[in-house]
Amino acid sequence: MLRIPSALAGLALAALLQAQTPFPPAAPAPSPVPILKEYPDTPAGRLLREIKDHAEVVARVEYLSDVIGPRLTGSDRLRQAQAWAGAEMARLGAANIHEEAYDFGLAWTRGTDGARLLTHNGIRFRVDQQAWTPATRGAIQGELLLVDARNLAELLAFKGQLKGKILLRTNPDDKRPPLARRGADFAAYQAEQAAMTQFLQEEGALAALTMSGRKNGLGFASGGAGRDPQKAGLPAAYVPQEPYKMLLRLLARKEPVKLELTLGGAFSKAPVQAFNVVGELRGSERPDEVVLLGAHLDSWDLGTGATDNATGSAIVLEALRALQATGLKPKRTIRFVLFSGEEQGLLGSRAYVEAHRAELDAIQAVLIHDMGTGMVKGFTLQGREACRGPMAQAIAPLNDLGVKDLSLRVMGSTDHAPFDRAGVPAFAAIQEPADYFLGTHHSQMDYPDHLVPDQLVQGAQAMAVTAWELAEMPGRLPHGVNLRPPTGAVNPSAPR
Repeated sequence: MLRIPSALAGLALAALLQAQTPFPPAAPAPSPVPILKEYPDTPAGRLLREIKDHAEVVARVEYLSDVIGPRLTGSDRLRQAQAWAGAEMARLGAANIHEEAYDFGLAWTRGTDGARLLTHNGIRFRVDQQAWTPATRGAIQGELLLVDARNLAELLAFKGQLKGKILLRTNPDDKRPPLARRGADFAAYQAEQAAMTQFLQEEGALAALTMSGRKNGLGFASGGAGRDPQKAGLPAAYVPQEPYKMLLRLLARKEPVKLELTLGGAFSKAPVQAFNVVGELRGSERPDEVVLLGAHLDSWDLGTGATDNATGSAIVLEALRALQATGLKPKRTIRFVLFSGEEQGLLGSRAYVEAHRAELDAIQAVLIHDMGTGMVKGFTLQGREACRGPMAQAIAPLNDLGVKDLSLRVMGSTDHAPFDRAGVPAFAAIQEPADYFLGTHHSQMDYPDHLVPDQLVQGAQAMAVTAWELAEMPGRLPHGVNLRPPTGAVNPSAPR
C-alpha cells in the first residue's frame, strides 16, 4: 500500500476542504479609524499617544465579561463588578472613591425558560422571559391568539376572547397607519401600559409573547412591568423571529395552535438597594467645577454584557488611567461615574441627579459612552445650539481621528438624559454601529468576541481628550433646561 507522508496528507486534506468551500472567506473590511502619523506635543497629544500605546480597555472588557459575567441590577454579580471597579479606581490613583446608594425595589433572577409546540410539528424553541415579570406556575398550556393592540383602546376590542390564551403581541405584517406620536410624557405611557396589563389579567390571559427585534435566531432581553409585586403582572417573554413567524403562519391556517410555555424567573424576597460607583481626579484650579465622564456598569443577562456596557465602563477607567499615566492635572475636577439601573429606566443616573441637585450648576458637562465597541464620531448636543462652539473647541484635537460630528439630535435612552432634563449640558457619544443594534445589543451574542479593538481604543481616546479639554476650557458651557417640542427625536434602540 502506498504510504503518504503525514505532512502531504495534511496538505491534501486542506486542499480538498478548500475545494468544497463554495465561497472564499471575505476580506476584512477596512477599519474606519484614521491612522495618525504623529501626535502633537500637547496634553491632548500625550493622551492620544498614551492610550494608543498602552490601552488596557480590551483587557478590562474581557475581565468584566468573562470573569464576572452578566451584571443585572440588584444581582450579586453587579455588586462584584462594582467592588472591582472601586478597587481599579483606587489602583489608578483616583480620589474620593465611594458608592452612592438608592432604593431599587425587588431584584430578579432568570430561571429556566422554554416553549414547545403541542400541535403541528411539535418543535421546541427558545424563549427569554422579560425581566421583572412573574414566572409561570410550572409549564402552562394554552391556545395562541394574535393580539396586536397598540394601546388600551385597541386592546378593549378583544374583551371576552382572552381567557386561557397565550398571546402573540407583535404583528410584523401590520399594515395599519402608525399611531400619533405620544411625545415625551413617559408617565402617561407607563400608566397606559399598566392599565393594559391589568386588563389582560382580568380577562384571564395566561402569558404574552413578543417577537425579538434581532434576526438570525437571536433572543432579546428587556424589562417587564416593574419591580413592584403589588402591581399587575403577566408572564411575558421574547421569542426569536424565526419561530415567532412560524407561529403566525400556523395561526394563518385558521387551525388551533397550542403551546406549552415555561418561564422560571424569580423575585427577591425583600427590596434591595442599588449603587453607583464614583471616583475623581481633583481639579487643580477650579476643583468645585466638574466634568463628569460616565457609563453604566449594569447589563442584561443573556450574554455577558460586553458591548452593553462593559465597553463604556472600561473606557471610563481607561481615561482615568491615561490621565494619571501622563501626569496631567486638570483645572476642573474630572469625575468618573459608573451607573447602575440604566437598563431598568436610567435609575442610577436619575438617582444621581436627585442626590446632587444642589450641585448641578457646578457641572461643566456630562459625557456618556454607551453604544458598544464602535469608534466615536462625535456627540449628540440634545438641541443645545449654544453648546456647539465650546464642544467644537473641545473635540478639535480629535478631528483628525474622525471625531467631528456635533448633531443637534436629541437622544433620550442613556444616562446623559436625566442630566439634560435638569438643565446640565450632557451628551452621549455618537458611534459607529459595528454590529451593536443588529446583533450584540441585549442578545446572547454580547460577548467580547465582537469587540473591535482599534475602534474601542479610539473611543477611549475620544472620551479622555474631550473630558480633558472641557476641564481646561476657560469658559463654561451654557446651562438651562432646553425646552423642546414633545415630539423631539429619541433613540429607539432601547425599549423603556
